[in-house]
Amino acid sequence: MLFKNKTVPAAIFAVICLLGCVSTGAISDIQGKEWILEEFSVGGKTTRINRSNDFGLGEIYSINFEEGRVSGVGAPNRFFGPYIAGSGSLLTMGPMGATQMASFIEPEELKEHEYFAYLNAVYRWGLRGGKLELYTKNTDGSEVVLVFAEK
Repeated sequence: MLFKNKTVPAAIFAVICLLGCVSTGAISDIQGKEWILEEFSVGGKTTRINRSNDFGLGEIYSINFEEGRVSGVGAPNRFFGPYIAGSGSLLTMGPMGATQMASFIEPEELKEHEYFAYLNAVYRWGLRGGKLELYTKNTDGSEVVLVFAEK
């Protein structure tokens, strides 16, 4: 037997769960903060947003939550709309309104209209390692996860 003391495997399992599990917390945990999109996963393929270049990516793909209202910046348009936090991790957002400026930069091939569509389809949220995760669906039904870091 690898472990004579059964509490060691249980403790290891608990640590793994704590590190890898998404916690919901309260919606107030994400309110009043600016969140910047760090990466997104579509159908299991993860793409990181490279903000190290000098294309003025500072504010794009950001999101802010205030009591019942969500706002932020796409690429380059500002958006706004309502959100409703349900029990546990349930979250719905939209419909979103947005300004109408022309877009010249689409970092990592994420089109602004796709970002807005993802936000309109959010159904769940969570916090993992201090990162905000929004769970949504693509038009083909595949899961999309938007991962934001606090600015």
